[in-house]
Amino acid sequence: MRFCIIGLGSFGTHLARQLARDGHEVIGVDNDPIHTEAMKDEIEFLVTGDCSDIDTFQDIPVSDCDAVILAIGKDFEAALSVAANVQQIGAKRIISRIINPLHARLLKLLKIDEVIIPESLAAAWLSRSLRSPDVLNCFQVGKGHEIVEVSCPDGLIGKTLRDVDLRARYELNLVTVLKRKGGTSVSTAVPQIEKILGIPEPCRVFEENDILLIFGSEKNVRRLLDDHASA
Repeated sequence: MRFCIIGLGSFGTHLARQLARDGHEVIGVDNDPIHTEAMKDEIEFLVTGDCSDIDTFQDIPVSDCDAVILAIGKDFEAALSVAANVQQIGAKRIISRIINPLHARLLKLLKIDEVIIPESLAAAWLSRSLRSPDVLNCFQVGKGHEIVEVSCPDGLIGKTLRDVDLRARYELNLVTVLKRKGGTSVSTAVPQIEKILGIPEPCRVFEENDILLIFGSEKNVRRLLDDHASA
């Protein structure tokens, strides 16, 4: 996929790097040549220009991008001008960082509904991590449910999925089992995915280096981990 990231500050830079690592084509845009120069060895397509000027988009193939991410930080007026220009050009999908509640309301008037607060996302992830350090990654699904990655508890090693009976005992579903390799992820110092084992069979035996991808409530995930923690 192809993504355009406008604003290569801290958030935009980290996002651009992660998307590039994941194999996507990234177009990075910033009005500060220091920011674009810093990314020259990581992103092939870089543009130095002020996107509050609509003429700048003559050098940016916005219509060919699957999404345009507005990652501008503190400049409220510039962020709105850029959003209006991207909307006018007719980007397929626009995702914007928001600076404050007024920014969000004005974006809504522009019919830009996909907004994010990176600091809020980071805080939510850190809060979950502090509550359960053994949870490697977490994605909230509605109210009270989540999809989590956890290291296989010591008490499960050597048992089968049938033995543990996650559904009946804990109201949890094991989505899949992951194997990992060295390296770090964008959000935490855990290895990157090397292999996904597909839909687990009931007779599949849990192994020491398994990463379990589980769906259920936080309360039941915690209960599972506590019940099978090492003595």
